Amino acid sequence: MKKKSKTMCAGCRDDFYNEGNNTLGVTECWSFKNAAVCTRWKLPWWTAPTVDGAFEEVTTLDCHHQPGRYAFYKKLPDFAVAPRKARGAGRDA
Repeated sequence: MKKKSKTMCAGCRDDFYNEGNNTLGVTECWSFKNAAVCTRWKLPWWTAPTVDGAFEEVTTLDCHHQPGRYAFYKKLPDFAVAPRKARGAGRDA
């Protein structure tokens, strides 16, 4: 499993709150401190979930969310067709 890092926040709606991404003086997203690295199944927002390869296994933070871009599932749905599994320890979100 990968080590937690703020690079895993890229694309997340709340990455705005990490240092260098805002002019508000906020240096860390409030979720990062307690975030855990986990495996999720990523589905592009406007992709039908029953399309071949629609789901992709990724390693990300459990708080990561990208509404309007991707949905993240904790468990692969039974109706998923030909999901794309991550290979090796170098998985990325």
